[in-house]
Amino acid sequence: VAARGGRGGVGSMIYSSSNHPVPPDHLLVAASNPEKGEIAHLALELKLIADVGLVGFPNAGKSSLLRAMSKATPKVAPYPFTTLHPLLGVVEYRDGYRMRVSDIPGLIRGAAEGRGCGHDFLRHIERTKALTYIVDIAGTDGRDPLEDLRVLVNELGSYGDGDLLQRRAIVMANKIDLMDQERVPDMIASLTEVADDLGIKRDHPVQAVSAGVTGDGLGPLSRALRDVVEKTEEDREFLMKASAT
Repeated sequence: VAARGGRGGVGSMIYSSSNHPVPPDHLLVAASNPEKGEIAHLALELKLIADVGLVGFPNAGKSSLLRAMSKATPKVAPYPFTTLHPLLGVVEYRDGYRMRVSDIPGLIRGAAEGRGCGHDFLRHIERTKALTYIVDIAGTDGRDPLEDLRVLVNELGSYGDGDLLQRRAIVMANKIDLMDQERVPDMIASLTEVADDLGIKRDHPVQAVSAGVTGDGLGPLSRALRDVVEKTEEDREFLMKASAT
């Protein structure tokens, strides 16, 4: 309780009579004996609540993925920082299941220390059930997808008490349409090795996807995301039952 309400009046009808259908105000106040309530000035912070948080560097394809999987229409452009605020989309399945996905603005090295509005963006990730690490496997901006994954995990682990790394996650290799297809299996194997070394809590193989162009891999990714969210919900139910006994 932030502020308790005061004692209210009892209404005018209880004091009415044939001679005084509406008692004077001073009689009502004296008879009901009301009391003032408490006053509190609060600063509240709204956080997005989503089932899955999309985590990645700027221009990794997070907004393209959200647009491809939901009815959300985030801005998509071939340059970084097109997303400046967290966006929410709902992924709908044929059996009626619905999953909320949040596009978190791109993180950069040093986000856990506040660089690039890192604290603001990382706070939103706290309210997601599971994570999806998205890396640009083609390295279209001259980036190294393996190093990007290491940096992302390090930033999440350095934020707060590091509990973000305890959440179930999926590693997604995006933009496979922009690289030699013969190299894709080798890059996926390298990402898998890095993900294992980093201790990412995952139950599914690295997902190879072309979110913004061909749509390849979206089906398997969608099924994997749902499985991760459902397992996370089962974990929470188990913990709640265990704490109640």
